[in-house]
Amino acid sequence: IDRLLRCYLSIPSLSPLHQSLLLIDLQHQLYHSFQNLIHTTKMSSSDEMSIDPTQDDDGIIIDKQQTKIRVSFLLSPSVRHNRHQLELPSEPMAVPSNIRKRGLSAIVNHLLDRGDKDDDNDDDSASDDDEDNERLPSIPFDFLLNDKLLRLPLDSAARNLGLSTEHALELHYFPARLPPKKEGQSEQLPDWIMVMEYNNGRLWSGGADGVIRTFEQEGEELKSGCVISAHTGPIKCVSSLTDATSDLTYVATGSMDQTLVTHAYNSKKEELSLHAVYSGGHGNSISSVALAAGGSGGGDGKQIMASGDWDGGLAIWNVPGSSSSNDNVGGDANGKKSSKKRKDNNSNSTSSSIEGTIQEVQPIQSVRAHSSNISGLAWGYNSSSSSSLPSTLLTGSWDHGLKVYDVSRMDCILALNGSRVVTSLSRCSNSDVVATGSPDCTVRLWDMRTNGEGGSGSQIADKTLRQRYVICFGIALLDRCCCVSYSFG
Repeated sequence: IDRLLRCYLSIPSLSPLHQSLLLIDLQHQLYHSFQNLIHTTKMSSSDEMSIDPTQDDDGIIIDKQQTKIRVSFLLSPSVRHNRHQLELPSEPMAVPSNIRKRGLSAIVNHLLDRGDKDDDNDDDSASDDDEDNERLPSIPFDFLLNDKLLRLPLDSAARNLGLSTEHALELHYFPARLPPKKEGQSEQLPDWIMVMEYNNGRLWSGGADGVIRTFEQEGEELKSGCVISAHTGPIKCVSSLTDATSDLTYVATGSMDQTLVTHAYNSKKEELSLHAVYSGGHGNSISSVALAAGGSGGGDGKQIMASGDWDGGLAIWNVPGSSSSNDNVGGDANGKKSSKKRKDNNSNSTSSSIEGTIQEVQPIQSVRAHSSNISGLAWGYNSSSSSSLPSTLLTGSWDHGLKVYDVSRMDCILALNGSRVVTSLSRCSNSDVVATGSPDCTVRLWDMRTNGEGGSGSQIADKTLRQRYVICFGIALLDRCCCVSYSFG
């Protein structure tokens, strides 16, 4: 540029053609000089201010010249503990457009000055070693983009959600839950596990081979306990209840062979025995069952059971107590009960019968509650402090409906219609707020509370939480209402 300027100034008179050629050459040199200057400035600022991970989630080297997306990291409001240790400034920064969850987690850990000791290998001075020892370990983070979990590259997720990248994207981050570490090989069961129930430190499972199995935790592993062949078909539902007046735990199971039975587990003898057979209430596969006791833990010694079948039939049963000979259990229509000797043809099962007899119980109530399969049952919340049995029963069905039944009159006092099949149902521990799962990958929350005269409920939440068919989940009240679900896929 200096040479061209000197040449232009040293010649007092130039023809218009020569002046034009010199000016074009000067503009060309100026353009390339400014481009080099801008490129050098960007590279230096990128080295000092921006974070550019060199690998994505799959270990592929990221091109330094690729497009960038500006993001703002915001700590999720769900993080309530140690927020001051995890919060970052909300100023936008540039990240590679195809970065994934692992790369974003590395950025957040770097900004929080977290990392393992092995990450830094600088042993030049003792001060560096002291700083490494003081660094907190890195933790994995999960990210929400527009209230959706980030499971794709950032640019693909933004494109699928219809978000513009002209402005900074807001990423809400929170500590991720790591899957449990696998300690050795788990026990291989001979057939599919259809249902599971956890109660009083013991896991009950029902298999496709019709066998009930118990498991107890022993250190880091599950110890296999009692095994009994309960049905001739796959077990579709299981429910357990511990009797506070005795050492027995009652386990109710329903099967595709249209049978419904309860077994009694004696914790002292570690023995599982057939307790009662329930007949006359269903004419199809039993798809759901729920046990309940009077008061907290069955203080009055009474138990009640509800069961639903594939045709939408609903039945209510009295469960015989430990002193079954004196109990007014549900027998036939006149309140009679029958008992018969049990023939145990399964020599491999670790079980026995109570005094060699089993009871045959008839339903106390039986109605057609839904037009299709009853996929979920839950006893209503009993807010009173008395030891009375629950007065309401919540049902969910494949006919898209949810209902509340008055158990004493067996009348439907509330009916709600959804837009999808209900595949599973669970009630909150301190109210009649119900969560349901559906094949459309959505978990829905419903307010099933009534005013005693059939008051109206409503749907209060609708969130897509899974990418496959939601088949079962639980809901519990911790410091807030939490749903846990699992699905195919």
